[in-house]
Amino acid sequence: MFAGYSIGMAVDALTIVRAVYVAAYAAIFVIDLRSRRIPNVFTYPLLAIVPVARPGSLGLVPLDQVLTASAVAALFFFFSFRGWMGMGDVKLAVLIALAEPPPVAIAALWLAFAGGAVSGVILIAARRAGPRTALPFGPFLALAGTAAALTPELVGAYSPFAVLWR
Repeated sequence: MFAGYSIGMAVDALTIVRAVYVAAYAAIFVIDLRSRRIPNVFTYPLLAIVPVARPGSLGLVPLDQVLTASAVAALFFFFSFRGWMGMGDVKLAVLIALAEPPPVAIAALWLAFAGGAVSGVILIAARRAGPRTALPFGPFLALAGTAAALTPELVGAYSPFAVLWR
């Protein structure tokens, strides 16, 4: 971001917001990979600003994003109560659903699950993990959130639900 500014590119508010989200996703990726915890120090501030500042737009969050985030919250709460993931993962998934348009959010969350599944299969095949080994899911959510924040058109193009919002 600052390198672009030094060569004459204008830095607007949306670029700064996008950089804040990407920086938080990067920190969450590293911390959850190392400690298997997603600190609230990253999720709560982003959840506080997401109603008015998202990577793709500024202003109040549209109703369709709120409804998508509500459905994501219900699904991920169920996963959490079953012990399949932690509450940090729930908060991060809800954040992604609030921060991105519904087709992009759904595709990003699908990519996170697909990335986790592929990684799990590779680790099992390499005998580095077993079928019951718990893998941190936050890094996959953070990668998906980063992809959605930086390339929403590309991520949204792969959403099977994109036709609902055209």
